[in-house]
Amino acid sequence: MSIISQDIKVEHDVKYGATPNNNEDDLEEEEAEVEVVNGDRKILIFKALAVVSTCIAVILLATVIVLGIFYQRAPICDHGFPRIPNNLDKPEIFDELTVSELETVRDYLISRKELNLMPFDAATINSSYIFMIDLLLPLKAAVLKNLDRGGRQPLRTAKVVIFRGDLRPPRVEEYHVGPIPRPTYARHVTNPSYTRSRVPFTARPVSEIEYKALYEHLEQVGEQLYFLLRDSYNMAYHNCTKGADCIIFKDTAPRGLKSGDRKTWFWAFRDIEGSALHPLGLEIQINHESMDIAQWHVARILYNGFLFYSVEELMDKYLDNQIKKITINPVGFKEHLYSSYVKRGKTNAVPSQGPKLVEPNGRRYMVVGNHVKYIDWDFHVHMRSSTGLQIFDVRFQEERIVYEISLQDAVVMYSGFGPSQSSTVHYDTSMLMGRLAFEMVPGVDCPDTAVFLDTHHFVDTSIPRKFKNAICIFENNGGIPMRRHYESDKRGGFKSYGGLVDNHLVVRTIVSIWSYDFIFDYIFHQNGAIEVKVSQTGYIQTTYALPYESTFGYRIHEFVIGTLHQHLFHFKVDLDINGPRNRYATLETSVITKSSQWYRDRNHTYIGFQKVDRKRENDVIYETGGESKQRFDIIYNRYATSKFGSNRAYRIFNMAISDLFLEDADVANAARWAKYPLAVTQFKDTEEMSTSIYAQNDPWQPVVDFDRFLLNNESIVDEDLVAWVTMGRVHIPHTEDVPSNSITGNQYTFFLLPFNYFTECPSIGSPNAVRIQPALPPDGNKVDTFGTSFESTCVQKSVGPFEYNGRWDHVVSDED
Repeated sequence: MSIISQDIKVEHDVKYGATPNNNEDDLEEEEAEVEVVNGDRKILIFKALAVVSTCIAVILLATVIVLGIFYQRAPICDHGFPRIPNNLDKPEIFDELTVSELETVRDYLISRKELNLMPFDAATINSSYIFMIDLLLPLKAAVLKNLDRGGRQPLRTAKVVIFRGDLRPPRVEEYHVGPIPRPTYARHVTNPSYTRSRVPFTARPVSEIEYKALYEHLEQVGEQLYFLLRDSYNMAYHNCTKGADCIIFKDTAPRGLKSGDRKTWFWAFRDIEGSALHPLGLEIQINHESMDIAQWHVARILYNGFLFYSVEELMDKYLDNQIKKITINPVGFKEHLYSSYVKRGKTNAVPSQGPKLVEPNGRRYMVVGNHVKYIDWDFHVHMRSSTGLQIFDVRFQEERIVYEISLQDAVVMYSGFGPSQSSTVHYDTSMLMGRLAFEMVPGVDCPDTAVFLDTHHFVDTSIPRKFKNAICIFENNGGIPMRRHYESDKRGGFKSYGGLVDNHLVVRTIVSIWSYDFIFDYIFHQNGAIEVKVSQTGYIQTTYALPYESTFGYRIHEFVIGTLHQHLFHFKVDLDINGPRNRYATLETSVITKSSQWYRDRNHTYIGFQKVDRKRENDVIYETGGESKQRFDIIYNRYATSKFGSNRAYRIFNMAISDLFLEDADVANAARWAKYPLAVTQFKDTEEMSTSIYAQNDPWQPVVDFDRFLLNNESIVDEDLVAWVTMGRVHIPHTEDVPSNSITGNQYTFFLLPFNYFTECPSIGSPNAVRIQPALPPDGNKVDTFGTSFESTCVQKSVGPFEYNGRWDHVVSDED
């Protein structure tokens, strides 16, 4: 032991009362004892670590075993049929233009010097620039020749809308550009169905270029009104803090009172979640007809129900206290929760998941590009930039039922106080509904099981835009039998039971326009029926509450009134029953009273029907009043009959018929189709749409007038027929529409139903049916599921809302 160690040992002993021991043997003996103690301690530590390690190993092993058992019992469900992406090198007839094709058309047009095209990012309203590029469908005859007789696929062509602000007078021009992918021509065209040879420049949709200039003008107005905005609302437009005290302006349309006008009303809202429910009683009309932006000016201002013709007039009277002022006390976010989706209120529900769709054997439908096959159904989906989702070449059991089903327009007509609300009619096709179909949320907007498709648009842009997950496709369980019957034996038992669950395929897109969201579903049932459904949600349109506004709606908050309005939806249905040569007939029901042939001196009253063939387009008279007869509308083929001798037919069953209330208003001229819950016309390739993208800004003299489709009163006997279906309803907003109106009770549906088309209901062939027959004990009942198991041994992979992006993206082709 060293001298230093000895000194420390002695010091330690003296300090704690020990007797110093200088004997070397004693010191070595004590050191040996310490080493023994330390050895024992190491052994104990090692044993403890061994025990802990063993416990951890046992726990890990148990965990592995439990997880193994769990996954053995409930693996993730198989995907089933794969999702195969589009072949971009060989697009099919109905495929939307690819990114590369869109770029090719753009570049080809820019190379045409006579068009004087400016790149979109550098253009002004005085420039010539491309507004929209979309697919131009080939002639129907050429398509059918390719699909049915093996003819060559028609060359692909683009339809292009160009704003020619560089011309005097300026105008809108439409071009057909092709063939794609190597264009050689750009033909300036006018659709023969248009009411005029030139589209007025004032009828064009408002582009982002024009909006940018308009909002810059509004910012100048906001500066002039700064004192009023701070004094009345404690908010501002140009000098405010985002999310705290900002005002936003939203525009409405039509933009004036007559053809040629371009005067837009902008109304003020608090910039907060659900801003549509926060009107501020301030509306500003800007006249932007001139091609010289310096000439744009405020035409009218409405403040608290008082109308002024300039900013100066309003401010003079405001500062002189000559008008009643609006006073909104500054409040924070919590006071405005009523418009938000923040959870609040009373409920007995606890945070837990509700029922979910499960596909135990994976997808039973196949999606190859935009082509869908589901059990007996086969069709193609296409997203048109203007009107949205289209369904083409719909076949059931390999027979074409429908050539096209597509939305034409969604119109909302308002009646409210003030110059803007009293004349607001939204023609949503003019807002380009297809490019407003944004990303949907898995597990909310569509089930986790859905297949999602992206779409691409070239509208208001310099390069194509990609919209992720804009279409979803999924098989759904209707939660109700498609058919069933329990047959009692009248002795406490039963003779038989038979049933089939209503599994069906849904193709869905959701369009968000202004404050509303419209869910469009095309639903394919196993009995050969097609259901077209529109579900309405989102925020209602509102006005600032004034004492004399009660006739236009109810108060939904302290200073807010929900505006009375009517929704109208128009669809094109090109039915081809056993080919394109069909007839239209109505089965007219009536009450008949006549003397009974079974009892003397007694009358018999019963319901009967009479088949009436409609010969010409104007014979399709559809009354919507309460006295109208219940009738069946059928499209049939005279030369195709069932084995029982009935004409094979499909019935059009509209469950959302509504009168056009504003039929006499000139602002509704572009919606003359709404007078007809059903119209039937002879097919024409030129009558591609019942409306146009120009309807919104010139509804008074519309570019497409649906009445002209019926004007020539053509024959509809053994012709290629098109049915035009209108659905609608009046909406009187109420407090339960806050924060936004719910889907429940806000759905519109029409059906295409087989009517003597099949020998029996085709769903009888479904292996998902159940048949039960009684048997004597102890054998039990005989249950036949026709080879389909009712066990589910997998769980569905959940995606949920956590990967939602919500943004569209600029995209370029891989070649760039």
